[in-house]
Amino acid sequence: MKIFIPFCLFFMTFFSLSAKTDGKDVLKELINNAHGGVEVHDVDGRQSYTGYVGTGYRFYLDDKKKLFIYPGIDFKWGEYRAEGGSFKSTSVAIPITVGYDLFNNDIIGMNLYGGVTFEQFFSVTDQKTDAEVNRSQAGLTGGTSIRLLNKISINASYYYGLTTLFNDGNGRTSSYNFSINF
Repeated sequence: MKIFIPFCLFFMTFFSLSAKTDGKDVLKELINNAHGGVEVHDVDGRQSYTGYVGTGYRFYLDDKKKLFIYPGIDFKWGEYRAEGGSFKSTSVAIPITVGYDLFNNDIIGMNLYGGVTFEQFFSVTDQKTDAEVNRSQAGLTGGTSIRLLNKISINASYYYGLTTLFNDGNGRTSSYNFSINF
């Protein structure tokens, strides 16, 4: 499995960094970063949609709490449509981003981030394609998050797939992602 190594790296990084913090803080941060959203995919000029829910943990890399790394996990479900057909899927994605808080106060905050996302399809159903689905995906992501009243944030990002959706080399994926954190 191509995605096995990134999964291992994610969990080793997460647990080695979280070991330096209080366990209650880890749970609180995971709850605070719970989110849900939708991806609008473009695969070979055809649009499709995926929903997702997930969480993550923000590790600050400086004393001013501006620069951070954010490993996360998203559980996804939806349908992909491409020139060669379509399929429904269930997957897990591991985004690992580095970001910078541009400003943050009690009323409003904003950050920019970018990084990589690894995704593993666990279930592929209703496949109406000739080619096999490439179950391991990887891509680059970049976006912004606006936090309001230190309670809710609205996120928008762009994903560019580095791998193709199908094993025959077709199905380059890109998507716009929109989510809300509570």
